[in-house]
Amino acid sequence: MKKICFGVDIGGTAVKMGLVDEKGVLLKDVEFPSPKDPDAMFDEIAGQIAGILKEFPNARCVGVGVGVPGPVPDHAHVHGCVNLGWGVVNVAEGLRVRTGLPVLVENDANLAAFGEMWQGAGRGHRNLVMLTVGTGVGGGVIADGRIVTGAVGAGGEVGHMPMPWHTDWPCTCGKFGCLEVTSSATGIIRAARQFPPFSQMEHVTAKDVFDAAREGNADARQVVAEAARCLGTAAAIIGCVVNPELFVIGGGVSAAGEMLLAPVREAYRQQVFPPSRDADFVQATLGNRAGIYGGAGLFLCEV
Repeated sequence: MKKICFGVDIGGTAVKMGLVDEKGVLLKDVEFPSPKDPDAMFDEIAGQIAGILKEFPNARCVGVGVGVPGPVPDHAHVHGCVNLGWGVVNVAEGLRVRTGLPVLVENDANLAAFGEMWQGAGRGHRNLVMLTVGTGVGGGVIADGRIVTGAVGAGGEVGHMPMPWHTDWPCTCGKFGCLEVTSSATGIIRAARQFPPFSQMEHVTAKDVFDAAREGNADARQVVAEAARCLGTAAAIIGCVVNPELFVIGGGVSAAGEMLLAPVREAYRQQVFPPSRDADFVQATLGNRAGIYGGAGLFLCEV
């Protein structure tokens, strides 16, 4: 009987979930708005699971892997989800009693990294770091095929590394000068707004800044170069600690492709411990399904 598993990616606005088989084939996926109340969330997810399983009567469901936007130290409890207004919540128990299935819980960025290792850009690699560059900068560290969770579930929070750029700019975490202050889409936009034409524009996106840089705008090029060098420097620090084979870059800003990756790669290689220079930088391939694959991989991926 074929083994199947659910991957569930709980976000601040939407829940993405899918059913994956042991070969990594996505059999079914759904998306729905995120209920803010934990019990309502668990009821909705359990109902979706029950309905989907009716379509696969000849397969054996081995579990549910869940990603949540907060620290998870024990594969069960999330210690605060700001975007959902949650405090400490036992996600594993809430879903286990409703589904009767084994449940494992991880931080959502960590699961995305695990998904990319199992079925995405990191396939075939057991040591990788994923950097998700969007509104903020998230991350996940995979060492010897396993997620680095840390003592309180905060492993992989690379976006909050202190970096020597814009040290007077506040971060959402309450500190100043974090990596995401400079290298996120938010940071890129803030830096670009110091210069025309961005200072006169009502709405600016990171894509606008990259497009202007491609067209030769010197200020936009400076902003992109600064964001890339900051990200590459952070990667070099990470590389000295965990020595990955590969950096997988995801998130909306990664759509810039080699315009971002090339200077990041160059900054990394200039600054990392020499034996670690061969790590490459590639774009993520699973998009917003990475968390689904990562959740299912907790039960199906043999490391």
